[in-house]
Amino acid sequence: MNEIINIHAGLWAGYHSHEVSQVLDWSDKENRFEEQWQCDHYFSVGRDALRIVMLELLNNGRGAPASILDFPSGSGRVTRHLRAMFPEARIGACDLYPSHIAFCEREFGAEPIQSEENLAALDVGQWDLIFCGSLLTHLPHPLFMEAIRFMARSLTPDGIAIATVEGRHSIHIQDHKWKLIGDDLFEIARAQYHETGFGFVDYDAGFRDAAFASQGTYGVALINPSRLLDEIQSLEDVRILGFRERAWDDHQDVVVFGRPGVND
Repeated sequence: MNEIINIHAGLWAGYHSHEVSQVLDWSDKENRFEEQWQCDHYFSVGRDALRIVMLELLNNGRGAPASILDFPSGSGRVTRHLRAMFPEARIGACDLYPSHIAFCEREFGAEPIQSEENLAALDVGQWDLIFCGSLLTHLPHPLFMEAIRFMARSLTPDGIAIATVEGRHSIHIQDHKWKLIGDDLFEIARAQYHETGFGFVDYDAGFRDAAFASQGTYGVALINPSRLLDEIQSLEDVRILGFRERAWDDHQDVVVFGRPGVND
């Protein structure tokens, strides 16, 4: 374990000695950079994702991954930090939108990987680390589970996947902090969530077509911890490695799973 700790200490020292790219994709429809606080938040969320990655690698006795998949990458909110932390790693930027993966290839030296809405048909090979930030938060249950299965089969024999979800705190956010979606639509997801532990409602078609035109369905997905872990425990080819509420940006829950399988 001391060897792993030393590896991580060296990685952190290297990260702080490197310049994390400050280049923004001004054509990014998913993020607004109209005011300074929006830019600051964008970079802080990326740094927080890296904190989670390093913590979970250390918690699970993993050193520096040789291959990392950022899924979905967007225009490098997290990718830029992964590149600064792991300069020698093969990093894949996987996204539905070609402009995003082209930006990540150009600016961060990432391997561009075109995603599909139907993840059952997508083969990206195997990766030591998969970070899936704020995708499961937007998918209806069939696509949610297909994304989990996609990550599970895309791991190397000792690979680890880190994914974020909208959990119990998201209801408090909607009621007391800011709006994930209009209250009338949120009530649909809330009712399903209280009944089954999972709730989903699609974004308004106009908004979805403007910002997420490649997706036939995309909205707000809520899942409680017990339902989430029940879903993952159905996959015997992985084991559950961790779960924490409000772990990303003091907002989204984080679940960690990986190989080898639970009975291997």
